[in-house]
Parts: sequence; structure tokens; C-alpha cells
Amino acid sequence: MHIQLATSLAQMQALKPHWQVLEKNTEASVFISFEWCWQQAQYQSQDNVFVLSAWHDEQCIAILPLTTTWLSRRVNTRVLTHLCQRFTDYQHLLCEDESQAGSIFDEMVDFLKAKKSPLRRLSWYLPYPSVAFKQLLGERGAIACQAWQHTLYRELGAPVKAKVAREARRRKRKLEQTGNIEINTNAAYDETLINWILDKSAQRHGANSLTSEKQRSSILALFSQYRSSLHLAYVKKDEAYLAAHLGFKHQQTLYYYVPVTSDEQRSLSPGIILLHEIIQHLPAMQLDTIDFLRGEESYKQDWGNTHHSHSAMLLKGHFGSNVKDRLFTELWLRRNAG
Repeated sequence: MHIQLATSLAQMQALKPHWQVLEKNTEASVFISFEWCWQQAQYQSQDNVFVLSAWHDEQCIAILPLTTTWLSRRVNTRVLTHLCQRFTDYQHLLCEDESQAGSIFDEMVDFLKAKKSPLRRLSWYLPYPSVAFKQLLGERGAIACQAWQHTLYRELGAPVKAKVAREARRRKRKLEQTGNIEINTNAAYDETLINWILDKSAQRHGANSLTSEKQRSSILALFSQYRSSLHLAYVKKDEAYLAAHLGFKHQQTLYYYVPVTSDEQRSLSPGIILLHEIIQHLPAMQLDTIDFLRGEESYKQDWGNTHHSHSAMLLKGHFGSNVKDRLFTELWLRRNAG
């Protein structure tokens, strides 16, 4: 096995066919696919993309896309991090054989920590690692920090609280009294609906690289790549959208990614009505889990039945004579422990 490092967009592009073979062979999620990572690479400068790949003979067996970011701009401390920072909830190591993932990751870390590596002295900071990747980082000595609560709904878990489900049904009945209501829990691909969802998200949370109008054409092209795994659902009143969801279906899990509501009928919580309907129709979509992703919004506590503590991971670099970065990193870890 040998490790290679792509250090430009052109070199990353050259990996595309190998990357896509790995995607297919591993049934990878959207969040580590080539197109998803390529979209995020466009937000980086040409010299700030670092894609590690592991090879056995001529076959690519693992890929880890990285970039650098600031642990602190104020004290000018940079760290290595996963390329998919902007709108990804899971950061993965894409690996052909999970049983070899530990040894492959060790080889990748050692490759970047070699004396000739320009990235040798940088610490690694992963804010949203997947469970498997978090374990690999921990085995390498990374320290958990910035803990948060991760919530899911599982069909095999406890049922939704009777009071919560009853209230959703009551609100649905009241909503149906206000006009012609249409609910679709598994809608066909529709750019008009996607645009409405992204616009509403931008209005409520502020525009970002996922929802801004400047990036809209490239984001729509990206979502078009994932038609087969994209999930769209909506509530309409008299042909106008009241609530909608854009997410991804992967294996038996629905990633509850961008739920939005309009201001009309907000008191009747059309978003909660839609979530209740989606939960009821999970078996019809051949799904058994909703992953609510990061964030601790109150509705997740009401509808989730599985809760895990999760955290970021920081793997210290070889600081050498850079006392400033060493001291600041230690201080940062104390303040963000957990």
C-alpha cells in the first residue's frame, strides 16, 4: 500500500473515476461522494485542497479529502480539517474495506507528519466526524471536544409520545379547516420546490453557500446528481407551500436535512404536521430511521427516541519550536473539553 496526496483541483479531478468506483463499491453516502466534495472544493483556494488517497497496486482503496482552516484567526493558528465543512453533517474516510480503515488512516497521518510534509506541524480538527471516523481519530490519540446531542427516530425504538402525536393530528385537522390541504411525504424531484426550500432557509437562517442565490445554479446541479437519493416532501394549502423538507435517503435512513416552513399558518405548525406524516410513511419508503443531524432544536427532543452524545475531535500536531500554537491549542482544548 502507498499513499498519494493531491494538492490542486486538477489533481482532485483526476481522482474522479477512482473515487466514483469506491462510492459504488462501498454504497457511500452523499456526504463523501465525489460530486459533493467537488462542490465544496470550489469554495477553497487552489492551494488549499489536500486529498489523501491510498493505493494497492493500481487500485485506489481509500480517500480522505482535507483542507485547512483557522482554529483561531486571532492568534493565527491553522489546523487541518475535512474538506466538507460547509454543509455536511458527517465527515468520512471513504474506504474500500472497513477492516483496513485503521491501518490506512495511520499511514495517511504518518504520510502528512513526515519531515518533508508542509502540513506536518498542523493539528487535525474534525468538528462533525462520522462514528467510524471518530473511532479512528480516537485510536490515533485525538481528544474529544465540543460535545453535542445527536438525536434520531427509529421505528424499532419507543413510539412517539402519545401527547406529541395527538397534538400533531389535532393541528392537522384544524389546518384542513382553513383550505384545500395537500400533503406529499415522498415527492418527485422538483426544482421549483427545491428553490422554495432554499429561499425559506435563507430567509430564516441567513444565506450561506448552500442557500444563497449566487450559488443556486451549482447547488441545483449538485442536487440533480442525487435524484435517486434525494427526499422531498411538502404541505400545501390552496396550491401554496406551507412547509417542506429536503433531505437524503441512504440505506434505511432518512437524513432530515433542510426542513422549512412559511409564515402562513405558523401557529398550526405545518412543519410538525409534515414530520408526523413522514414518520407514519417511513415503511412505505423502505426506511426505518430518521437522523435529525446536528442541532438541538426542541422538536427533535419531542420526536426523537434515540439520543447519543457526540463530539468533535482534535489530534495534536508536531508543533516543533512553535510555542504559540502549542500553548494556544492546549488552552483551546481546556476551554472546549468534552
